[in-house]
Amino acid sequence: MFRALNIMPSTKRFALNVMMNWAAMAVSMVVPFFLTPFVVNSLGEVAYGVWILAVSTVAYLGLLDLGLRSAIIRYVSKADTQGKTDEARSAIGAALWFRLLISGGVAVLSVVLALVFPHLFKLPHDMQRAGQITVLLCALGVAVTLASGVFGAVLSAINRFDILSSITMVQTLARAVGVILILRSGRGLIALAYWEFTIVTLAGLATWGAAAKIYPVCRVRFTRPDMTMLRAIWSYSFTTFLIIIAVQIVFYSDNIVVGAFLSVGMVTFYSIAGSLALYSGQVASAMGTTFIPLASGLDASGRSDDLQKLLLRGTQAALGLVLPICAVLMVRGKTFIGLWMGHQYSEVSGTILQILIVSQFFTIANSTAGQIAYGTEKHKSVAKQAIGEAIANLTLSIILVKTVGIYGVAWGTTVSMALFHLCFWPLHVRKMVGIPIRKYVWEGWTKITLCTVPFGIVCVIADKYWHASSKTIFFGQVFATLPVYVIVVLIVFRSEAGSVFRRWQASRLARTQVSS
Repeated sequence: MFRALNIMPSTKRFALNVMMNWAAMAVSMVVPFFLTPFVVNSLGEVAYGVWILAVSTVAYLGLLDLGLRSAIIRYVSKADTQGKTDEARSAIGAALWFRLLISGGVAVLSVVLALVFPHLFKLPHDMQRAGQITVLLCALGVAVTLASGVFGAVLSAINRFDILSSITMVQTLARAVGVILILRSGRGLIALAYWEFTIVTLAGLATWGAAAKIYPVCRVRFTRPDMTMLRAIWSYSFTTFLIIIAVQIVFYSDNIVVGAFLSVGMVTFYSIAGSLALYSGQVASAMGTTFIPLASGLDASGRSDDLQKLLLRGTQAALGLVLPICAVLMVRGKTFIGLWMGHQYSEVSGTILQILIVSQFFTIANSTAGQIAYGTEKHKSVAKQAIGEAIANLTLSIILVKTVGIYGVAWGTTVSMALFHLCFWPLHVRKMVGIPIRKYVWEGWTKITLCTVPFGIVCVIADKYWHASSKTIFFGQVFATLPVYVIVVLIVFRSEAGSVFRRWQASRLARTQVSS
């Protein structure tokens, strides 16, 4: 019998997890930042548009996760907190059995998807074969990811985000090196697809090896699972599955709508803006992913007061990290895109970015509440809200793309997201952890958002009177003006900052006394 790990992380472990997640996030943002212009220029707008469409289409196969990842995190973290190692092993075995069956089904679907891909979009004749092979290999990569994802979820459940982040960083860097070498040698989409499949497979093997070594409980055999455990996991994961469907529609349907109703070339303009909007949210998600096992442990221990603190402080932290980025992209996004991708993209992609940043605010504002809902198994209402939002998003995008064009797709996303998030989350938070609506909106959203106003004004002035002729100067301007935001935050949250500083001093004094 293996000894159960204590998954309730210490402050040091939690800080390490967040820092490693941020490091992985930084790599995943910086690498595409420098790589995307090179890829677009090497492939051309049409070929790059085909790549984006292939990736966006294949992303829907990720729906076949069926919510099992969050279910594994929930059940393994809860069982390990309570010292029930056998339940953890049973949950891992059941999930692995189910996932391997799904991966086999995805492998079959990948062939079908490759055959129909040229008929779904207006692909140029000379790009159809390349598009088919790209879709096939990317879809097979999803099959590998689904199988290895069980062990990634186990590492998350035991709070080893440092290991996951390390694998992610190596994967991102290796992928980038391969892309550069492939495109410089004159090869195109097909070679990129083969390399993508290779990298995904190697990352999956690394994840499996790390989980098996660190948490031997996950060394299970591929046998018929405990059906009672499988039903319990399915009951949880089906609700998560509905949320995943909705999220997939919200974040991946835009490119497909643009490609289907406008042109493949216009996908490039939209994806540039969409990628920047998503990158801004990764800063918060790098921290938020640690909240699911933490919330699960707090819930299992009956620590409701700590759950409330986690929600408010997590929401403030998420917005506090992302809002200055959103302010810069909202005010100076067109300037940045012109320096980054070329002036031909600045107006269209910059306008789309401004629209999408509004939707990104609501995504981040309620991201911590969403993670806690997963961790405490109170996400059934979230599923209903997410489905309604996805339907509204897709419907509005299709209606507006016919009347407003490419900007209508962005407005469809933003309007639907704002309405559903404003109407649902404050009420659900009150029901979930008992925080009054007014307190959640003021303490969680409004207070930190108001701190961004002075910084936003400075950004407007800088963009108008302080011309940036290069990316280096642009980032220098951002860092030069950022202290305005930091100072305002420290003034508004001076009591909270003082409390954190005093706890740090006490911890440092305690370590000094122990060492002496």
